Amino acid sequence: MKRFLDFIFFRGKKRYGGYELLEEIARGGMSHIWKARQPETGKLCALKILTPESVGTQDRFKKLFESEEGAIALRLSHKNVIETFDFGRGSQDEYYIAMEYVNGPNLEALIVVESPRVRRNRFELLMQMAQGLAYIHEQSLIHRDFCPKNVLLGSDGVVKIIDFGLCIPAGVHSRALITRAGTASYMAPEQVRNQQVDVRTDIYAYGVSAYEVLTFRKPFNLSGDRQRKMQTHLNVPPLPLRDLEPGLPDELDDVLRKCIAKDRNMRYKSMNEAIEDLQAAIEIARAEPGEQ
Repeated sequence: MKRFLDFIFFRGKKRYGGYELLEEIARGGMSHIWKARQPETGKLCALKILTPESVGTQDRFKKLFESEEGAIALRLSHKNVIETFDFGRGSQDEYYIAMEYVNGPNLEALIVVESPRVRRNRFELLMQMAQGLAYIHEQSLIHRDFCPKNVLLGSDGVVKIIDFGLCIPAGVHSRALITRAGTASYMAPEQVRNQQVDVRTDIYAYGVSAYEVLTFRKPFNLSGDRQRKMQTHLNVPPLPLRDLEPGLPDELDDVLRKCIAKDRNMRYKSMNEAIEDLQAAIEIARAEPGEQ
């Protein structure tokens, strides 16, 4: 097999496709992410290059970006959704995506260390996450892997939802696309059962993520392997929000419980519907002594 990422050196600079590679900022089994620059414009971007091992992911990217829905994904424009500039195939048939560069960590990294930055801005983070997800749904897309690791927090305090590798068009019924994929700790019961997904699947993942932003804990004891974590979503009720954060109002607990209802018919029908109740609950929470 040819060496992955057969870089080209031009005038002493490392290049990939039409991009100048500045530094590697993340590496995983499915992709490498580089901080890069567009030489023509000087604009910084994050260049995600899929590895040869990510055959399934590459196939999903191909289906998404070479379709009408993919054209929509490339045109996504919202302050809380990562902007995608370019998409293509490299010299060894690996796919790459050029995205907006965000100078900041993901929320998962901040939650793990119980960052004061998250605690100070937790209500604003909830609203930005919700607004970005609502916009994605308005474009007839389902993210399917919404979680704190896929939410960046820039140095300017702006949230950006990232990673559309599992994104599918809303209403798709193809069994080839409806697979039990995602991050186990955030998968809705219908995902665990490998059933049809819709916007309420993302709303469930949002509820679990919002719980973490507020408490630095998940609403369930999600220990063990992937299979055990998925089973927890089917039969373990969430902890009351006040058990971990006594200062938070019942109204906020009610919103999150509705987001993570195991029966999707009991969840919010849209993210915008959830936002309406969330705004009201946050106003009550901010009125509590000691809150902003």
